Amino acid sequence: MVLLCGSAISAGGFSFELNPQTPLHLPYLADPFNTDLTLGYMYLSSEEDRPAYLYKVTNGNSGIEYTGLEINKYYTDGTNMIQMRVGSSVPLARVSLGPLAVEANIRGAFRAFFFAYRGTDLLGFDGTYYLGMNAKLGNVLTFSFGKKHHSGHVGDEIIAKIDHKDPVNGSLLHDQQIDYVRQDPLTFALSINLIENIRVYGELRLGDTGRILKPNFSSAASIAGGYRAREIEAGTEISLPIPCVGDFTVAFDMTFHEMGKFVPQGSGNVINGEHEKYTFIYDKEAPWETEFQIVIAQSLTTRKEGPKARIMATYHWGRFPLFAFHMSKGSFISIGGSVGF
Repeated sequence: MVLLCGSAISAGGFSFELNPQTPLHLPYLADPFNTDLTLGYMYLSSEEDRPAYLYKVTNGNSGIEYTGLEINKYYTDGTNMIQMRVGSSVPLARVSLGPLAVEANIRGAFRAFFFAYRGTDLLGFDGTYYLGMNAKLGNVLTFSFGKKHHSGHVGDEIIAKIDHKDPVNGSLLHDQQIDYVRQDPLTFALSINLIENIRVYGELRLGDTGRILKPNFSSAASIAGGYRAREIEAGTEISLPIPCVGDFTVAFDMTFHEMGKFVPQGSGNVINGEHEKYTFIYDKEAPWETEFQIVIAQSLTTRKEGPKARIMATYHWGRFPLFAFHMSKGSFISIGGSVGF
């Protein structure tokens, strides 16, 4: 018997469906690069946790060199910001045969940070997209494989202010003041649900040609020493269904950056813990850089399929969550809401 209904076709143990409601491999709720729709009010732990410099990137005698142009002086009256993210995960088409299902998937989002305490100036924005496939085996395992792209860009108000007050050779910061930060890693992910309402996941990202950032941190010597621009992400989500309301979820996510083996050697003025200048030295024995994020969320719907509205609180420790300001380290708490899977 063949059943044809809209975009779904099924026959025996085989089925084909266009644009299913929910992706097989769900986004991670506490992932800093989650593609959900999100709006939050961010409270930095202290003034020392906000970015102090926007760095101009050059190739110096000692390798990559970051030279900072101070931005801290443009917003010295607070520690709060508004963070916004707009995006989604879209399963395009799914084929199922018995307990195995495979689908094509795209994800994408923009995230941005605004100065809540100094007008609406845009500090910067990141773009993320993913092209790949998801698979699910029974009700326990899901897989994901594809190509990700992350890129970080600085807000035009900040560029204009720096160029007006601290012009670089009379041009808009030489058009290379940003040398924007980018990742293009191959991505392999696995999610396990051995116990109902408890999920554990892990993801490995491999930088292209031994490089995970633009500008290129890697060198022939570092690649010979084993550096492959890897990132490892791992986390867990524990959900408790609340009758007539929706799931209450606690999520934890940790990311390990092999880039931490490029140890920054700072010099010049120090503002908010950042040096005016950095050079980077590869140390094979240095530990990977780590960061983590914790999310507490309450879903506002009991339905299982499709996106869900949530109210949520987030705690982040590690890199400032904009690629162009990854040299800034600290922590913050964010309160807001989201719509996503």
